[in-house]
Amino acid sequence: MGTMSERVGAMGGNMGIPFDDGVFDGVRKIIVGKDWDCVSYMKIEYENSDGNFETREHGTIRGGLQEFTVDYPSEYITSVGGRYEHVPRYGTVLIRSLIFKTSGGRTSPILGYTTSFGHPAGREFMLEGKNGGRLLGFHGRSGQALDAIGPHFFAVNSPLKHFNRQGGNGGSAWDDGAFDGVRRILVGLGGRFISFLRFEYAKGQRIVPHAHGKRQEVPQEFVVDYPNEHITVVEGTIDGYLTSLRFKTSKGRTSPAFGNVVGRKFVFEEKKFKLIGFSGRSGDVIDALGANFGPYPAPTPAPTQASASTKMGPLGGNKGNAFDDGIMDGVKKITVGADEYSITYIKIEYEKEGKDEIRDHGTKRGELKEFKGENGGKLVGFHGRGGYAIDAIGAHFSQAPISSPSSVIKVEAVGGKGEETFDDGSFHHVRKVSVGQGNSHISYIKFEYEKDGRRITQEHGQRTSRGTEVFEVGQNDGITSVKAYYEKLDGWKTETITHLAFKTLKGINSQPFGKTPVIVNERTKLSLLEGGKITGFHGSSSDVLHSIGAYISAFPQTMLHGKWIQVEQKGRTPGPRCSHDIAMVGNKMYAFGGELKPNFHIDRDLYFFDFKTHRWSIADTNGDVPDLPCLGVRMVAIGTTLYVFGGRDGFRNYNGFYSYDTVKRSWKLITHVNKGPAPRSFHSMAADDKNVYVFGGVSIQERVNTLHAYNIIDQKWIEFPNPGESCKARGGAGLAVVKGKIWVVYGFIGEEVEDIHCFDPVESKWTKVETRGEKPWARSVFALAVVGKYIIISGGEIEMDVKAHLGPGSLTGGAFVLDTESLVWEKLEEGHSPRGWIASTTASIDGKKGLLMYGGKAPTNGRYEDIYFYGVNSA
Repeated sequence: MGTMSERVGAMGGNMGIPFDDGVFDGVRKIIVGKDWDCVSYMKIEYENSDGNFETREHGTIRGGLQEFTVDYPSEYITSVGGRYEHVPRYGTVLIRSLIFKTSGGRTSPILGYTTSFGHPAGREFMLEGKNGGRLLGFHGRSGQALDAIGPHFFAVNSPLKHFNRQGGNGGSAWDDGAFDGVRRILVGLGGRFISFLRFEYAKGQRIVPHAHGKRQEVPQEFVVDYPNEHITVVEGTIDGYLTSLRFKTSKGRTSPAFGNVVGRKFVFEEKKFKLIGFSGRSGDVIDALGANFGPYPAPTPAPTQASASTKMGPLGGNKGNAFDDGIMDGVKKITVGADEYSITYIKIEYEKEGKDEIRDHGTKRGELKEFKGENGGKLVGFHGRGGYAIDAIGAHFSQAPISSPSSVIKVEAVGGKGEETFDDGSFHHVRKVSVGQGNSHISYIKFEYEKDGRRITQEHGQRTSRGTEVFEVGQNDGITSVKAYYEKLDGWKTETITHLAFKTLKGINSQPFGKTPVIVNERTKLSLLEGGKITGFHGSSSDVLHSIGAYISAFPQTMLHGKWIQVEQKGRTPGPRCSHDIAMVGNKMYAFGGELKPNFHIDRDLYFFDFKTHRWSIADTNGDVPDLPCLGVRMVAIGTTLYVFGGRDGFRNYNGFYSYDTVKRSWKLITHVNKGPAPRSFHSMAADDKNVYVFGGVSIQERVNTLHAYNIIDQKWIEFPNPGESCKARGGAGLAVVKGKIWVVYGFIGEEVEDIHCFDPVESKWTKVETRGEKPWARSVFALAVVGKYIIISGGEIEMDVKAHLGPGSLTGGAFVLDTESLVWEKLEEGHSPRGWIASTTASIDGKKGLLMYGGKAPTNGRYEDIYFYGVNSA
């Protein structure tokens, strides 16, 4: 059994390349590179389990070097602190300085950047292990400098069982940490060794993928029936590298042996524990593998519910004698008699309170047959009419429950740490929320819950003379999402909740509680509590509300079933960017335009990514090559031709309307910038097989709400009727063509909005559409795709930054799907980090249709260059 550890989240920015040194016995020495505005470099000297020392380096050596040495093992580091801040020279958030505390009471000097007066600068953080646990390793992000830093601490009272890595010391160390369970494992071979592993972990309702090594041969998979099944045993063999793996589960299943069973055998197993994460080392192969196990949960007793039934029918004639067997516990057997003319007889064998109850109707004639009903809900009784024959028949069906207490998850509280924690538990419904406000924060909150017909009230915080505001939830409604802002205000030691709003299953928004959220700096943070029906709350408070979390009963996904993947990119990439666009032609994704710095274009190259080779190239530039490098540009594909409209450069010169023939590799100017629809940027585009549609955007003078179409056969623009004030002028909206109709989804009108409008070109009519379900909050500049009758959206900006486009605003990573027939929303699993100004399109990859997205703006105001795909398995 190896060292038990606690992985504490990294503080700092989200650029650079992730690293994870893993877990050692302790830290002996830390060397820090002090650049003139940040920590540029970090070198750590660890002691391993053999008593030898190993070093790890991150960042780039620049500036002077500072050293902090610990008298290990008699003294060890117990706290990792420092400051981080946006560094203008790099255009991203970096670690400014570091400071360490030890078990001997020592505190290191400030390592890294300080002001001219010797003081640290930036937002302070201090990370500590539980019960004074010692520092065992670091993880974080680095590139030209140290972007983020987080520690591994010894977990003194950890319930986890950590198995040390088995294998060699080659490759890079990694530790996925601990999750709720494991859903799926992919094992890939490279010759006689295992070269690739991909784990899909369960985290609440989310799937969190981690991949390691190098994918060479086609991987084999082992799927776990989570949450009803867990991996309890991991077996493998080592012959210099990992050569084989085999898994056993709580249901008694054993996987095939993946790989070649040669070399030294190892077994990870702990009674009454389940697998919750892996650690290891890898490069081109898997050098070593370790595992984290957690306590196996006690079985949850099946919930008992009062039977609610629906009486249906009877269907048939109106003769004969009426009968009604009433409601039983269930039906065991049905016998039916029929002659050549009709059903003459029926006999039902019921079960009620453990005893058989038999009822028969009609007259026995003809052939008798037995059958079992197909139960959607549970069959609990019959009614109808019978005399000489069966004149009519109807049935009682119990209502199948939507969800059960076993599906309730506890979502971690967001905000600060107040003096008093509270946990109201989970109920059947939240009926009323009362909120009291202070000068700039939420001071008081009261929840009125319902369970088994009783009302229970819980209150937290301190009432003020300002009184309270109330939000009541309807009888057939429920809260599905909470929007919470929090920040550290002057005079408070920890963050406080400053703003709350609630959304319900019927699409109703509460009034906003608290001060109007303004994103003025990175101290102001936004979190969304969502993922099903909210049935209770927890958090912390003092004289104010410091944090809030929720109990959520997840709804079953009934629309789409799919999964997120991050697409591998090989070789040189176009680089990070946002405000660009993409389109698919065959197996190639084309990308055009964008910005790296706010409001300033990058280049005018047309790039394409080949999904066969996973490499980028620059398309040939023949013909009428666009004059301007563009941001806020839009692009769609019809067949093998790309259509590019609008966008502007950093000096607000606008582009016209172009096509690019991907076969002939040639540009063509279709409409000059001064002809056709007015020049614009941050508009929306969509296409069918004959038309390119352009909606909204920001023109030279103002936002617009016009809808135009360019017919590629007639080669003419037409302008459709204006939607009027119901669909206000906007930028950053989603535009989708679904079964011949054009949908405008959300957008920005000076603030984020959540209205949806549909235009029918046949009737030339606009309709404002009301939706319900797990409806997402208002947003703009999000990713969008269409699969059948479904519109998928993901990410986007929820609140505008006070600096407008110069700042990041409040961004989200949530994904949702809208059924355009039932007008119901469902939340999908999350698969990427929060972002906005994303390039996206509908794509088919490896036989699956879904949402493809590339790049975007990060919450730190940096830019991404990753590619994600949500592939739909079934709809």
